[in-house]
Amino acid sequence: MQVLKDELRHRILSEAQHLFLQRGYARTSLQMIADKVNISKSNLYHYFKSKEELFYELTDSAAEGLRKLIIRLRDKRFDPATGQREYQVLLTEEVLSLMLAEKYGLLLIMEQSQGTRYEALRASMIDMLAAKIAPLLEDEDNSLLLAQIMAQNLLSGTVQILKNRVRPREVRTNLNRLVEYHTKGMDALLR
Repeated sequence: MQVLKDELRHRILSEAQHLFLQRGYARTSLQMIADKVNISKSNLYHYFKSKEELFYELTDSAAEGLRKLIIRLRDKRFDPATGQREYQVLLTEEVLSLMLAEKYGLLLIMEQSQGTRYEALRASMIDMLAAKIAPLLEDEDNSLLLAQIMAQNLLSGTVQILKNRVRPREVRTNLNRLVEYHTKGMDALLR
């Protein structure tokens, strides 16, 4: 009997993930999820008390990985002053590891979290990255604007790779290219 419950719980999570990715959190209802799994909404409540609980079950692990990455960024571990190549390797390996482990949770957080506690996380990450980049561009007239654009491009590129690449080797190759593009662009501005 427990095996059936575990299997149904897994199906609920799988169908919810699919619907959230397709429609977003705000436009997905528990009734839609129950219909996809072929159970009643009241039976769904035996597994998850709310849509929020279900969404966070799918995203909390990815959010924890992002939190750890943000802490490392704040602690200046990813400082371009350590050397362009070293910076690229650190950034790529940390992000790649998270992307491969938490692909769908990250996509939900970055693109489909309107109405959740993660709704502002993408914008916050862009602001934090821009704050790290802006001081490096202090000789530029519009350093904050340029830093915002660069941070937005880096994050958007990472999300695009996540959406369009399945094989770890492809993800690694494309992420390496994106980080190289980003760091070379910063390097060019600093000259």
